[in-house]
Amino acid sequence: MRDGVPRELTEGERHVLEVIREHYGPSNGPEGVDWIEGQGACLWVRNRSGAHVLFANLTTLAWMLQEGDIASDDELRREWLRIEDDASGR
Repeated sequence: MRDGVPRELTEGERHVLEVIREHYGPSNGPEGVDWIEGQGACLWVRNRSGAHVLFANLTTLAWMLQEGDIASDDELRREWLRIEDDASGR
């Protein structure tokens, strides 16, 4: 399917979404994913208080992880999702 048309999330996109949910909370679910033509699956990430804290392109982040441009989940958390060492998200 084209990028702007809703589809099932790929395994990689689901993984990135799970990393987001672990820290920022369960309000960041697949139902909140926006399908943007030319960009794929994107999410306005909310913190546990409900405030938007970042915009994550799940498709691009998953691809970068797969290709090795993002070396690890730790790098994904720190450098791309602004998650500090406190994994609790609180």
